[in-house]
Amino acid sequence: MRVPKWILGFWLVGCLLLWTGDLKADEGRKLLLVITTNETETVWQALRLSNFAISQGDEVRIYLTGKGVELLKMDNSPLDVAQKLESFLKNGGEVYG
Repeated sequence: MRVPKWILGFWLVGCLLLWTGDLKADEGRKLLLVITTNETETVWQALRLSNFAISQGDEVRIYLTGKGVELLKMDNSPLDVAQKLESFLKNGGEVYG
């Protein structure tokens, strides 16, 4: 079985997911994503996960480091990274870097 490239990207390029807090359904969770790459598909998947977590009531923060700080300068086509980032920020997500 082949693992999709974007899943490997989370591990191979150093995207780190940290869950903290109680996992009870009635309490929100906190999610920190550390993005260390400028690979469009990997960043798009991280933002997709972030937007989903926010829609579930979780608190989400993204920390950009290394090539991840180039997020705003990335070539978005055919994936619209800028739209995902705008949606993330509009819904209460926070970005640091």
